[in-house]
Amino acid sequence: MSPVAPDAAPVRHRIPLSDLDALATGHVLPATARRIHEVERSRRMLMLRAVVEAAQQVRAESESPLSPVTAALDLLMRIERVRPDVVIDLLDHPGLGVWAVRMLERLRHESRSSRAVASLWSELGYLHAVAASAALRAGVAGTIDLPVIGAGVPLPTLGRVALPIALAAEVAVLEIAPPAHPVLTVAGQQLALPTDLSGVQGFWQPLPRVTVSANHSARELVLDESDPYRDFRSPPQQSATDLTQEDVQHWEFTLREADTSLVRRHPHAAALRATALRVVVPLSAAPLYRPMSATYNEAFGSALMSPLRDAAEVAATLVHEARHSVLNALLHQLPLCQDPLPGIDPPLFYAPWRGDPRPATGLLHGVYSFAGVADFWRIERHALTGASASLAHFEFALWRAAVGEALDTLTSCGEQQLTPLGLRFVAAMTEQTAAWFRESVPAPSDALARDEATDLRAVWRARHTCPDAAQTEALAHDWLARVDPSAAGRVRSVLRPDPRFGPPDPRGELRRALFHGPDALLAHSSGESYTASRDPALVAADLALVGGDPVLAAQAYRDVLVDRPESPSAWAGLGLALSASGHQAAAEALLGRPEVVRAVHLVLLRQGAAPDPLALSDWVGRTPIVRETASGPDHG
Repeated sequence: MSPVAPDAAPVRHRIPLSDLDALATGHVLPATARRIHEVERSRRMLMLRAVVEAAQQVRAESESPLSPVTAALDLLMRIERVRPDVVIDLLDHPGLGVWAVRMLERLRHESRSSRAVASLWSELGYLHAVAASAALRAGVAGTIDLPVIGAGVPLPTLGRVALPIALAAEVAVLEIAPPAHPVLTVAGQQLALPTDLSGVQGFWQPLPRVTVSANHSARELVLDESDPYRDFRSPPQQSATDLTQEDVQHWEFTLREADTSLVRRHPHAAALRATALRVVVPLSAAPLYRPMSATYNEAFGSALMSPLRDAAEVAATLVHEARHSVLNALLHQLPLCQDPLPGIDPPLFYAPWRGDPRPATGLLHGVYSFAGVADFWRIERHALTGASASLAHFEFALWRAAVGEALDTLTSCGEQQLTPLGLRFVAAMTEQTAAWFRESVPAPSDALARDEATDLRAVWRARHTCPDAAQTEALAHDWLARVDPSAAGRVRSVLRPDPRFGPPDPRGELRRALFHGPDALLAHSSGESYTASRDPALVAADLALVGGDPVLAAQAYRDVLVDRPESPSAWAGLGLALSASGHQAAAEALLGRPEVVRAVHLVLLRQGAAPDPLALSDWVGRTPIVRETASGPDHG
């Protein structure tokens, strides 16, 4: 059928259970990849038609200086007759999906659209730019109006024409008449574009392309710095972000090395990446050990990424985001999670990689992506040496545990949160990952990974769980009355998400820095990214804890709590320090039920008492609440 013809009949897509089972374990066969792309292409095609129909219904182009969107659609259909492969490739372009979703939202709810920062006609003109790109690639003659965006004319999948400042205009006209040079007319001035659009020439700036593995079937990766819809988090029609030659070289090197490692040692992950990612949108640099990457369910084929130090980190990020993209595509075809009941908020759960509670769909997304990350480090750690190998062992141990915990949570949810297909998907993941727990990890890396997992959970509990107020008051009374802890009252906690806390606590950055030596640990703990939003006293306590002085760390955290008795990070840090220095009862309280210790402490402060955090934690650690409900509520 025609991908773009308005009267084309719809096609029903079917996915065999074998695809579901294979994808659950990170395997994608060529037939599976083809089916995924066909479904996503059909989805884009339907959205494209819907945009054109909605634009006509609301007379969106009544004041547009551009030709109608139907003219752009007609050009695409003309191109399709001679080069259907070009039209298919444009339909697969991630920016088209982002644009279509935003246009449908705007056309149907123009008065309520919060994203409307550009004129409606200019946004609709993205389809003109797509048609122009297709014509240039196919060598089809035509003339088409194009919107000027941010002192340039973007041509999706190709690059942009960077306009001189003197050529201020809203509309440009592109004339294509092969074999002559394409000509762009702006403000009455004609700019000749090269016939070969692969290289920089004059005002033409092509997208950087990285040939990642000549011996592999994967397509090249495109560094998209100019598509106005490349960053789905931002308002539409973003201006181009010009990468320097040094930036491009760094991206080319790390992406090429990353893909080489995937092809050589992780063939299933390499195939998944080739299926799910064709575009990398470079972001600005992120703090060390705090990389930024993201995907979007309507931008299949694209991942946002901040530049990373080395190829192994890039490869792990590609695996992570490729899995997100594949699961997005799978969820477009099959329901894996139950729909929430109308008017009822879905239950939330602890996700061992997040600082905030997540619904079942988010937990499923995370566990699938981090299973890929864990599997990557499981294998890659044996190909590395020195500090890099030790850190890789840590990453494997950490994400192996996180994946196991999250899979247990999803399994326990049963059919309340997962569909039968979702349960099958989770069961396949559980079966595959079970063998990981029989693999050994060097003791130092394993110990730090256990500390990190314990730390993340304790901070999360202190942030997002709330003990019953009356029971907390009663427990505070028992403390003041010197009641034997074994006879103290019980305290029930409930999940109460605190919107102030999104990212996980950053103490894990110090654990990663430690693998590179004491100097690296000290440098990171004093760096701007770590200290910007962290009290200096808390930073000093963190440094003592991770640096291996738990006695000093315990005293430092106690000092922090004098001024900041509500600090979740300080309570969790104190628990880790006490665990390492032999105060097991206190540590069990602070790491198992930190919200109770903190709440009782705050009640006592309001009553004029000044309890020592260590003494209070030790007492709470000997009460029934820790022994009976140490796991507490990790969902609600």
